[in-house]
Amino acid sequence: MWFKALRIYQLTRPQTWQSQSFEEGLAKQAFQPCMAQQEQSLGWISPTGQAQLIHQQGDQWLIALKIEEKILPKSVINEQVQLLAEQRAASEQRTIGRKEKQQLAEEVKITLLPQAFTRSRQLHLWIDLQQQRLIFNHSSEKLCELALNLLRESLGSLPVIPLNTQLTSTQVMTQWLIDQPAQDFTLLDQCELRDPEDSQAVVRCKGQDLQSEEIRQLVAHGQQVTQLRLDWQDQVQFTLTDQLGFKTLQYADQLIEEAADVNPDQDPLIALDAEFILMTNCLSGLIDRLIQLHEGLHSALHTPPEL
Repeated sequence: MWFKALRIYQLTRPQTWQSQSFEEGLAKQAFQPCMAQQEQSLGWISPTGQAQLIHQQGDQWLIALKIEEKILPKSVINEQVQLLAEQRAASEQRTIGRKEKQQLAEEVKITLLPQAFTRSRQLHLWIDLQQQRLIFNHSSEKLCELALNLLRESLGSLPVIPLNTQLTSTQVMTQWLIDQPAQDFTLLDQCELRDPEDSQAVVRCKGQDLQSEEIRQLVAHGQQVTQLRLDWQDQVQFTLTDQLGFKTLQYADQLIEEAADVNPDQDPLIALDAEFILMTNCLSGLIDRLIQLHEGLHSALHTPPEL
């Protein structure tokens, strides 16, 4: 279970969740397949394929959301609507207006949904009870907020906000290009720079020496770093974003091999345990270190709104 992207949220009030009551809350929103007329269904499933909806390793929990969607291309709906509109116009000798076509589209959708194919995907959520963080294995804000809303329904409340630090990630990354990052970080060869006055002015560098004079000149002329490829302690490489998110994580061969060594029989559950333990140990330290380099959590975390 190696997360490939991270979107991090911080609990604004300490939570002392108990696994039994937490699991009971998840069970209320357990996954059910789409009904005939349903476009989308989502709910909690076991992250291990077992009965339990929570996989625990001490203060580190893993849960999983399943999303099932009907595949109904807009082009198919439009084609049917056009055909029906032409037939109605011919039989009734009148023009079919926009509002009536929208109504036809809804009728077509209702008719076609039971026949539509479905596709499903899973979203894993790592809950770090020690540091009071929720970390998704995805970079999409929309998808993660969808999961948080369902978790809020499952638990009754969820006082959580996106990870927010005293310094912005853009400030820190830009300074790292001017100077050098902290000793435990290494600049790699990719970055993205944007002009804060012009959202269309974007420079993406790949395979470049980020300490070169050309890059320094871009920063000197006001470009700010919005993505930066980094290595941390030779354990993990990742792209840090201006939202304090992580993309394209690559773990050191040593970590991968260490997880494989404890599972010579290739048992899937043992593999999950080993990978989850090693991953959470590594990434917890990395996130803590980045928060420290961003001068700590933002003061707003200490005066949260009631949710």
